Amino acid sequence: MSGIYLIVSTALIIVGLLGIFIPGLPGTGLVFAGTLVYAWGTGFQAIGWGTLLLFLFLTLLSMAVDYGAGLITAQKFGASKQGIFGSIIGGILGMITFNLPGLILGQLIGVIAGELMFGRKMKESMKSGFGVFIGYLLGSIAKVIITTLMVIIFYFKVFF
Repeated sequence: MSGIYLIVSTALIIVGLLGIFIPGLPGTGLVFAGTLVYAWGTGFQAIGWGTLLLFLFLTLLSMAVDYGAGLITAQKFGASKQGIFGSIIGGILGMITFNLPGLILGQLIGVIAGELMFGRKMKESMKSGFGVFIGYLLGSIAKVIITTLMVIIFYFKVFF
């Protein structure tokens, strides 16, 4: 019976890993769901409450870093509130129309447009846009590292 839970969990984990790179899929959240399904289905034998709490913490940390990195770096590079708002709107519109490339370009164009609309010069606006892009990259790298760590711990506990 635990084999069925392992298959379902692995399917959720694989979709979660894809979700790291595909906007709209809650990547780390699906990986957590996969570990939770296995833990519950096997009576919390290999994956106990302590491990699940660690996975929950890592999931929340991944989400916070992913969303916060762009905002923090944009501010460090001088973005105003209007630029950050433009980045959020541009990212959403870009993701809807062009998926991952649209998300990245939409954030970049959004922050630049937001800065320009409220009186900033092009050079300052471009600097803010660069900050958003760097933040997106840092957030994505952190999300990959955290999610990979969760997967390694999960399979180590299941098989060893």
